[in-house]
Amino acid sequence: MNKGMLSVLALLAAPVVAAQPEVYLVASVQLGGSNLAQSIFLHEPQITTLEACQEAVRVGQRDRDWQRYHHIFMRDRFQGFTGHLDYRCVFTSQRFSDWNDRARYNHAYLISIDAQANLQVERLSSQAQCSTRLKGLPAARQAISRCAAGNQSLL
Repeated sequence: MNKGMLSVLALLAAPVVAAQPEVYLVASVQLGGSNLAQSIFLHEPQITTLEACQEAVRVGQRDRDWQRYHHIFMRDRFQGFTGHLDYRCVFTSQRFSDWNDRARYNHAYLISIDAQANLQVERLSSQAQCSTRLKGLPAARQAISRCAAGNQSLL
């Protein structure tokens, strides 16, 4: 056989390796009384368990100094409104670009987090399309899902 054919056979025989789930922190802020939300996906390579992530959240909230999962919530942008913060530690095999606090939140995402803290993110073309998709989901899936604007790319 020629070398080209051997290369093709070697590629076909190689096991397919799926991305291993990693721990992420999903930080979301929802404008009170509305369905408008923004979410960010933060990853710290040294945090490998949900418990370590939850501890980092406790310390960050208590000390108001996020040494891990560093981010800043701009309260001044919500003057006159109530913003509800939500932090969820999750597992996901999906990957996201790095968060940049200056980037525009112009990506519409359907975000689902199940009872085992597994994250699934689906990119949609608009918040309106996301809302329509969310309403079309079975009730059980709707209960664990929400639409949010993000400024990170789904890789």
